[in-house]
Amino acid sequence: MTHKRDKVYVRFNQGSRTGGSSSGNWLSRLLGLFLLLVLIGLGLAFGMVIAAVLFVLMIPVMWRQRHAIKQVWRMRKQAKQHYQEQQRQHEKQQEHYENNKEDRGSVIDGEYEIKEDQDKKP
Repeated sequence: MTHKRDKVYVRFNQGSRTGGSSSGNWLSRLLGLFLLLVLIGLGLAFGMVIAAVLFVLMIPVMWRQRHAIKQVWRMRKQAKQHYQEQQRQHEKQQEHYENNKEDRGSVIDGEYEIKEDQDKKP
């Protein structure tokens, strides 16, 4: 007894031979693209409305905290100035070090002291 297997052949529609897809006619593609753009636009508009409402709700909180906010901005500005000053000093020191590098040779800057008792030992 031979078993016959049922074979199912699935034929995929490859579209036109120029490589275009045949997911529908041009009108349905255009309508789908338009619908996608409308949904993206509505999402962005809704997000902007929510952001505006939240900003309006934050105004009283920010008004109560205005002194703290000003102090934070002042401290941030001072920290930035201090950092820039430190950078300038560091660059100045590096420039001075590079300019005097040739003059020093192998001598190490600093103080040293010769002890007398070491020289007198026999």
